[in-house]
Amino acid sequence: MSDLNGTDSTAPSFALQATPGPFWCDRGFWVQFVIQSALFLFFGGIDLAGAVNTRVEDTDPVSAVILSVGYLVVFVGLLVQRRRPEAGLTVVAVGLVVAAVALSEVYILAAGIVGYEAWFIAGYIRRRRRAWLGALLVGALAGATLAVLAPYVELSWVADLSREELYGESASLRELLFVLSILLVLIVVSVALCWQLGLGVRRQHQQMENLAARAELAAVTERNRIAREMHDIVAHSLTAVIAQADGGRYAGKKRPELAIEALDTIAATGREALAQMRQLLSVLREGETRDTGSAPGVDGVPGLVDDARRSGLEISLDIRGDAREVPATLGLTVYRTVQESLTNVLKHAGKVRTQVVMDWTAPGALLVSVDNAPGQGLVDATSAAGGAGGQGLIGLKERARVHEGMASWGASAVFPGGWRVAVKLAA
Repeated sequence: MSDLNGTDSTAPSFALQATPGPFWCDRGFWVQFVIQSALFLFFGGIDLAGAVNTRVEDTDPVSAVILSVGYLVVFVGLLVQRRRPEAGLTVVAVGLVVAAVALSEVYILAAGIVGYEAWFIAGYIRRRRRAWLGALLVGALAGATLAVLAPYVELSWVADLSREELYGESASLRELLFVLSILLVLIVVSVALCWQLGLGVRRQHQQMENLAARAELAAVTERNRIAREMHDIVAHSLTAVIAQADGGRYAGKKRPELAIEALDTIAATGREALAQMRQLLSVLREGETRDTGSAPGVDGVPGLVDDARRSGLEISLDIRGDAREVPATLGLTVYRTVQESLTNVLKHAGKVRTQVVMDWTAPGALLVSVDNAPGQGLVDATSAAGGAGGQGLIGLKERARVHEGMASWGASAVFPGGWRVAVKLAA
């Protein structure tokens, strides 16, 4: 996050005022050009009238020429800073310095430009805002001081203009300093007011950027969720298919009816996995009707147990306490927990004894545990839990954390030498 008054080193360098593409395609540029031209012609003309002293005859209008050059540079700088903020500010600063050297009697346009630049720095400058604000204040205060005191010390490009002609014979230094102090206070107040208005614009930009960042984060989160769901669906389905295919191949030689049953199970598992994949990936399609069918939940756990039993596991399901209605997202987490655990049992331990427990007895909590007896490949399961062999168990921990729960795995207390996966969820 950036400091409203400081420097944002991570902020992009593009100009927020400009639209992408060449400047002649930026409609805002031409709107600014027209409005800026009208303001410069009107208020700049007033300032030039003050720079040309009509009371002095045969005088070279050096002051008016210098003021015109300075305002012309400022005009160009204001257009440049729309697309190149810091470069444009530098050009505007040079133009204001040149205009101050003119020692004009009136600086209405310059005062307005100072206020606008304070607003622009607060709202659109991404780096070194304090330095730019300090330079703006110092320049404005110095210019005002020079404009007020220069005629008093008879410092003017119009040589025939004396202190008495401008202020009168009764003007004293104390009176001039009083007027100057009021002018300086007005400059500071106006710059501070414009700065606060600019901060309001900046906050709006920050809110828009935060919304964009949240949208991007939500997209990344959704992609990760889809990846986890696809992992669970594919891993479980392929594991069940492989187990059924192996069993059917060996059983088919002696009992063909078991082979046919295995093929039916493979077909059913494939169709279910395909349906879940289509439902899951429908959220990625644009301009099409999305599948809003219900996701699997707690009610689908017995079906997982039956599928695992047909795949060869000696499995039992123990439901303790009275089941409660839970949100769809929590139900999906329970379903994926059991699915991932049974997939790992088949993959890493083989067709061993397994126990699935859903414990509703704890108030406000649901405990889901899967214990399996030791089998060949259990060492690989331990490796996978640590992250070396897969991300399934890590995904379970992430799912549990979403529901203010926790996931753990380790040695089973039910089957000595076996494996246990336990997930506790707030339900």
